[in-house]
Amino acid sequence: MPPQIVALVGRPDSGKTTMLEKLIPALNRRGYRIGTVKHHVHRFEMDREGKDTWRHKQAGAHVVALSSPTGLGVIRDVDHDQAIEELIERYYYDVDLVIAEGYKSTGLPKIELFRRAAHATPLENRDRTWVAMISDSKPIKDLTHFGLTDIEEIADFLITNFIDQPHRPATTMLVDGKPVALNSFVESFIGRAVGGMTASLKGCRNAREITITIRTGPDDAKR
Repeated sequence: MPPQIVALVGRPDSGKTTMLEKLIPALNRRGYRIGTVKHHVHRFEMDREGKDTWRHKQAGAHVVALSSPTGLGVIRDVDHDQAIEELIERYYYDVDLVIAEGYKSTGLPKIELFRRAAHATPLENRDRTWVAMISDSKPIKDLTHFGLTDIEEIADFLITNFIDQPHRPATTMLVDGKPVALNSFVESFIGRAVGGMTASLKGCRNAREITITIRTGPDDAKR
């Protein structure tokens, strides 16, 4: 089963990467394997100019890999911004938790990092996907709060609420009355697509459960 994912969000320069540099070792010391994903909205650049792999890519290779006894790096052309659930399903099968930096517009559970020295206010439009706040400001009602130096406490929170909790599917499907198993990518895709369209309808913005029935065959009762 793929690991659970939590997104660390916040305004630019709020200290998200610095927080991860402290949080990941705290979880590693307790024996957990952590994966991370950094979402980048601009053109992909990772390789350094002049290196052999960079030259391979510049020559037109669609996939370039650098393999060694201690690590493997792959750069691959893609034709769309891949959903994080698809990445996790494919590449993060052997970790206990994935912490994503960014992805604030998704349905992932979110922990926001806010520093008063960097910004005047936290992010706007918080919704029910926010599970905690890390900040040097006053706690927000009904939202778990941590200080900027509460690294061990944040690690405890992640272990209790994500690593040690079995994954409960947010999206389920019945076909002819029988449950159908969905992998995490399909589960998330259906949930985000239906949830997004439903939220655009009048009176449905904060729906907590959505039930849809689609009939694909003729209605026997009308024959």
